[in-house]
Formats: sequence, structure tokens, C-alpha cells
Amino acid sequence: MKRILLISVLALLVVTGGMFAYTFTTATATIGVAAPTSDFANVTANTTTPPDYVFGSFTGTWPQQTLFTIEPHDEYTGDLVITVSLVNTGELIRQYRHLNMALQYYDANGDPADTQGEIQVLNLQNAEVLFDWQADNGTAPFSVNITTGGSFRLHPFRDMTGGSYQPMIWCEVTQR
Repeated sequence: MKRILLISVLALLVVTGGMFAYTFTTATATIGVAAPTSDFANVTANTTTPPDYVFGSFTGTWPQQTLFTIEPHDEYTGDLVITVSLVNTGELIRQYRHLNMALQYYDANGDPADTQGEIQVLNLQNAEVLFDWQADNGTAPFSVNITTGGSFRLHPFRDMTGGSYQPMIWCEVTQR
């Protein structure tokens, strides 16, 4: 009985294994890939001004300013996602009680250019914001700006002297 079962299992493996091997070795696929010829967008970090202090060097507001300028390539017809991140939150959380930056994505005419058209808040708890841009929405160059409403407050007995406690902000532009 054992002998018949063993012979049956081996026969089944020989028959099915041959079909899988045959199918695997005869299947082909061709993928055409074109090499990119240029970047789809250029990002420029702008010079920023330090914050305005309201009460000594303990609390203050971020001035309105352009953080990044983004210029999609003239021939690019796709959509973009602009990700703005606060990259040194681990260092900042020890110094700041709160840190809020109200950001907006504008076109060259000063109109909101992302699909949401809303101000997004970058802070210590939400260290990343996304702007969704659809092709042909607005006039280039575009910019990520700090708008009104951004503020900070240091922990008691901390001030901006004696160390670098400035936010480090990163901008990444990807295709959607």
C-alpha cells in the first residue's frame, strides 16, 4: 500500500513539475524603457529671514516669506506632489514648546496653485505637508511660502542664543 502511494506521488510530481518548468522557461515579456532627458522640475531654496520676537527671545512669529521656488520643466505635462518636511524635529522638540508654520503653495501671480487651495500647518506634531499640483494650474514659477499665522514658543528658560535651534525644512517634488 505504501509502495503504491509513493509511486503515485512521484508520478504526480513528475507530470506537474514538467508542466510548470515548461511554462516558466517559455514565457517572455518585453518592457520598453526610455531614459529621461532632463529634470521635470527645478527647486530653489530661498534666503530666509529670522523670526520676529514678540516677548524678548522667548516667543515670536515667522515672517511672511518664500521658502522654495519651484519651476516645472516647460515640456512636462504631468502632475506634481510637493512635500515640505521639518527634518530636525528631534532637536527642536527639546527647545520649543510649540512651533507652527502656516504654508501655502502659490503661482507667480500670488494665487493658490495647489488643488486644495488651503493653508497647511507644519509643526512639531505634523512635520510634513503635501501640496498637490495639477498641470496647467497657474503660472510658473511657483513658490512655497510662509503665510500669516506662524508662531513659536520656546520652553521656559530657553532662548535662541548658544546653539542652532532653527528649523531645517526640506522640499521634495515628485511626479504623481
